[in-house]
Amino acid sequence: MNDHSFGCKWWCAPVLWGLSVAILFALWAILPTEMVRPLFDNEGASPVELMTLPLFALVIPCVWLFPPCEATSSRRRRIFWCSIWSLLALMAIVRETDLHKLLAAQLFPEVVANFKGTVFKMRFLTSASVPLVPKLFVATIFAIFGASVLIPLVAYFRPLFKGFFKLQTTSWTMAFFGGTGVLIQIVDRLPANLRHAHIQASESLLSLMTILEEGGEMILAALALLAAIQSYAIYNRNQKN
Repeated sequence: MNDHSFGCKWWCAPVLWGLSVAILFALWAILPTEMVRPLFDNEGASPVELMTLPLFALVIPCVWLFPPCEATSSRRRRIFWCSIWSLLALMAIVRETDLHKLLAAQLFPEVVANFKGTVFKMRFLTSASVPLVPKLFVATIFAIFGASVLIPLVAYFRPLFKGFFKLQTTSWTMAFFGGTGVLIQIVDRLPANLRHAHIQASESLLSLMTILEEGGEMILAALALLAAIQSYAIYNRNQKN
């Protein structure tokens, strides 16, 4: 595989993203609103959610079989970056399945039951009524999530930013990965923001938000897998050249 193969064109990610979003809008147009939630958001058991998890899970064996770094890199460096990619995929699976919330509820049932809303908020950490141990648990989860995102972001931001304007493959894939993440956050928060603004959202609009959020997470997983494969392909090509 090399960066001239189909999957390593700079426009591969934009085309994948565009087709995927077009399909999501088509599904929104043809599906009755009462069918949207069972198909897209059913407490982790909907078809779309169940298809998203294997895509994230595939990233882990993929990066260990095809390390996204130079073949001449030291063993320690390869292990480090493969571990970071694996941690990112694992954190995505945890977030997708709400395992962190389930674990918190199992470890601290009374604290979680007595706290209004999710415990994974800053106000949980700053609340005077919350014991220290649950706070440390939540802070640890925050730290793991943060490290899994910040380490590659800091390390790769400059080359990815420069590469975007040079039409480099992985730069464009990660740009659309980041953009998709922003889109997911917007559609996730929009219904609550509309309620707070006392704006009545139609069932059709709420269905679109659900489709874009859950479908966006599947796109996110596909882009992560694509980026991993592209990184290996490009580094492999560079070594052959």
